[in-house]
Amino acid sequence: MEATEFPNRRVLVVDDQAEIHNDFEEILVSGDTEPDTEAFGMDGDDGVVPAFELSHAMNGVEACDMVRAARDADRPFALAYMDIRMPPGIDGVEAIGQIRQYERDLEIVIMTAYTDKPLSEIVRDIALPHKLLYIRKPFAREEVEQITLSLVGKWNVEQALAQSRRQLEVSHQRLQAVLDATGDAIVMIDAGGRLQVANREYQKLLGASEADLKHMPPEELRARVRACLRPPLVPALGHRLFLDNVGQLEEEITATAPPRLFFRSQAPVRDDRHNLLGHVTVYRDVSRDVESEHMKAELLRLRSQLDTGRAAGGVVGQSSVMRGVRSDIQQAAESNITVLIQGESGTGKELVARMIHAGSARNDGPLVVVNCAAMPETLIESELFGHERGAFTGAARQRIGQFEHAQKGTILLDEIGDMPMLMQVKLLRVLEEREIQRVGGADTIAVDVRVIAATNRNLADAVAAGEFRSDLYYRLAVLSLSLPPLRDHCEDIPLLVAHFLQRHAENDGHSVHGISPPALRQLLVHDWPGNVRELRNVIDRAVLLEKTDRLQVGSLPPELLPSAASGRRAPAADLSLAQVERRAIRDAVEASNYNVDAAAQVLGINRATLYRKMKKHGLPTKP
Repeated sequence: MEATEFPNRRVLVVDDQAEIHNDFEEILVSGDTEPDTEAFGMDGDDGVVPAFELSHAMNGVEACDMVRAARDADRPFALAYMDIRMPPGIDGVEAIGQIRQYERDLEIVIMTAYTDKPLSEIVRDIALPHKLLYIRKPFAREEVEQITLSLVGKWNVEQALAQSRRQLEVSHQRLQAVLDATGDAIVMIDAGGRLQVANREYQKLLGASEADLKHMPPEELRARVRACLRPPLVPALGHRLFLDNVGQLEEEITATAPPRLFFRSQAPVRDDRHNLLGHVTVYRDVSRDVESEHMKAELLRLRSQLDTGRAAGGVVGQSSVMRGVRSDIQQAAESNITVLIQGESGTGKELVARMIHAGSARNDGPLVVVNCAAMPETLIESELFGHERGAFTGAARQRIGQFEHAQKGTILLDEIGDMPMLMQVKLLRVLEEREIQRVGGADTIAVDVRVIAATNRNLADAVAAGEFRSDLYYRLAVLSLSLPPLRDHCEDIPLLVAHFLQRHAENDGHSVHGISPPALRQLLVHDWPGNVRELRNVIDRAVLLEKTDRLQVGSLPPELLPSAASGRRAPAADLSLAQVERRAIRDAVEASNYNVDAAAQVLGINRATLYRKMKKHGLPTKP
């Protein structure tokens, strides 16, 4: 490496003889240029930029001041040549002692021309922690060049390394702060099994400092991890291994004490050439998440129990399709076979299941409703079949599953189409053997439960797509009921409206007892993608907003108003008021199967008024 490549090439020459300074200028200046002699009162021109930047001091005091000033200006010297004997003032040995008090990195070479005492003894007498080089005057050009090049290079390399160490330390501190702030336990283990980095949470988890963990042999470190962490007892929780979308291996594990559940994520660390350097492992405490999921599942169970007796008085409707549904419900209620109810969301699948249970010989037993889509995959088995105490972390007591709660009664497995494949296998066994096994238990428990399944999916299509087991499908669909969407029996809308208004009057005391013909017309032309549930919600909202005794168009949601329904099958815009009234009365009478009392209730008028208006518009009173 050339001298001009060094960032710091500053050299201090300390001697009381001007000719020594001239010698250094001549030796350490590039090319054949004459040395700069102006500093010593000598004539001469400035030379080219020297390979080294020379500064000159004539005594020890001046040298100390120059070293201190250079350090304060952040332009320190890399090397100093120091004469031993420099009268008057302090000599070279004393100057070196003072300089070392505030400048530890300066390389120093001792110069002397005296031979009354060996130079090695002079150097040994200097009580300094650093060893010093020395040269004897007169010195050779090659000797000065080599020493200067070597020591200036050494100073620059050591400073660069020190700067790198400082930057590395700052980076390490920042990384440590980030890792500690995550709240997760994070560790990096190299390819040889030794710990490289561990944040505060990981140290707490293993009960040892990072320094102690780094000194542990791989076998001892692995043994400590096994002592502090163990898999849970339930295989579904503790040994579920899978690859995520970035190829990271993940696994759930638990801590021994205090009992907490951790979710472990592990990813490889590779260099630019894809050589494996080790693995980074993250332990995330999910105890609260699991506890929250258990609470949600318990709330769902309690809500299902609370809703058991709240069936809304049966299926409403006089259309041919709804008469067929009622016939199917009666047939299902008279038997004890498994029933599959299929239909779009909002068509009343749970209501039909409650009617089947209420009309069956099991109506003295409980009806338990389980929403298969609302429970986490890791908890559904425990929810359905229960678990034993200690089966997994958090299982502080035995828990009875929903199948046992439904003994001598009926269990409704709602949204069965969303049940995971693994649970489909276990459910099939329950249907075939009529017995369950609690999670963590060894004994089987016989169950006397009727199973009704419901779904808004087409299970036959799901079987064809490989998303639902065919054997479970055929086991569930011993008797299959299909509930029609509201758009296929819109003639039942007036009766449904009357039913919902009557429910509000009985339960909430609202004084809304009917619906205006324009409002009924808007309900009849709506597509009802949400089916009966959407209609019920619309009526609930309208009753709250309505200020009269009959629902008006203005109380309906904006999406049902004429401007929003312009693209639907609405009547012509130029109908007169009399024509609108005639159509509304006709629709209400036909929808009620010519039951004048029911039609009058829907329209919010009395029986005599309805007869008078039917006669006025020439409408028949019988089909």
